Amino acid sequence: MNARRSLVGLILCLAVAARPPVAAAQQGDVGPVYIVQDGDTLTAIALRFGTTVDALAQTNGISDPGSIQPGMRLVLPGYEGVSGVLTFHVVEFGESIGSLAASYRMSPADLARLNRWANPAAVYVGEPAVVPEPETGGPVPGRTAFLSDGEGLLEAAVRLNTSPWLLTEAAGSIWETPGLPIYVPGGESRLSDLPNGLEGVELDPAPVVQGYTTVVHATTSAGADLEGSLASHSLNLMPADSEGEWVALQGIYVLQPPGVVDLEMTVTVDGVARSYRQPVQVVEGGFGRETIQGVPAETLDPANTAPEDQEIAQIVSAATSERMWSSLFEFPTSYHETFPSRFGTRRSYNGSAYIYYHTGLDLYGNPETPILAPAPGRVVFAGALTVRGNATYIDHGWGVYTGYLHQSEILVKPGDLVETGQTIGMVGATGRVTGAHLHWEIWVGGVPVQPLEWTERLMP
Repeated sequence: MNARRSLVGLILCLAVAARPPVAAAQQGDVGPVYIVQDGDTLTAIALRFGTTVDALAQTNGISDPGSIQPGMRLVLPGYEGVSGVLTFHVVEFGESIGSLAASYRMSPADLARLNRWANPAAVYVGEPAVVPEPETGGPVPGRTAFLSDGEGLLEAAVRLNTSPWLLTEAAGSIWETPGLPIYVPGGESRLSDLPNGLEGVELDPAPVVQGYTTVVHATTSAGADLEGSLASHSLNLMPADSEGEWVALQGIYVLQPPGVVDLEMTVTVDGVARSYRQPVQVVEGGFGRETIQGVPAETLDPANTAPEDQEIAQIVSAATSERMWSSLFEFPTSYHETFPSRFGTRRSYNGSAYIYYHTGLDLYGNPETPILAPAPGRVVFAGALTVRGNATYIDHGWGVYTGYLHQSEILVKPGDLVETGQTIGMVGATGRVTGAHLHWEIWVGGVPVQPLEWTERLMP
């Protein structure tokens, strides 16, 4: 099971664990309700939600703090005016502490306290935020507006045909500054801070994973234009089948430190551009280490590696608009049950430090093993290189490229169109190798990614 699936499973398990058993609400619940889980103690619950054991015991009529049982409903003291059963909501792009607080009928300060957010401004996409889910009615729907220059809440209320008191409560702020998001009750959407014209952005997966492909789906109003970036890489946003629908594929650098990176989207409507930026969590891809001895010294010389890396990076940086694949990618040789080396492993060459990483997936073979195109595409490079040996690169559209290194023979040329299963070369032992094999790469948005994912997951 890969890291992306494991992470999604973990979040789902957490969400299920936090949901209450099917039971009627207790009369007299005042404050958010926590459902006791296996292994919980009153001390741990108090620490988690910023209260004390004594306060929890007094509020819930508990005489013996050690007697709590899984499934018990505990009202959390100190959150007056907040109601609902605590569960997880996975934060979407455009949701802030202000919009989440307004959706769940609470103050931003209470929401920050529930989640122990030291920096509420850094609520990140994919984060499982603890929220008090109302037992009837659900989160408050509505829409987001923004204060104009010189406009206060009273003027905004007149413009939006609502009460200024509702706007003040929803905004969670007394500061009347241009661009301040204000939340207007009513409507059918979840509240968010997305600018006008940008209707929604989804990441798959979220959080994003080192070395894997992230799919960005975005929706804009008709006629809007859209640009974006993820982890400082410009997104290759392509119009989808329906008007206002956009898709981009972006690889996450395998050495990107775990933590957060920024996702920024800029929508342009009637010549006016508006941007929104939010952190996205990056989690580890789970890659190991390996030591390799006996590679040719010239293939480690920066005088050779630097210009070659730059040449390939330039080739795979372009994004053509035609998506040429329509199914899972196939393996480029018939030997794909086991692999001599996997993508992403940190490498030591000839006794060096582990300063290298494996940019592809190695497959077994010999000079009599044909290399097959895994998907339709156009050849953009076919030639001899010092490190990569005899190499071929194919453009599949939308910023997706595949590479085939160390060949004994190249059977295509730049400009050739290839189909799935077509022989494009023969396995070899040229370049930085210790024996015959095929090194297979997939690049997405200018970043090498896990090839196995593309054989298991159909990319849009």
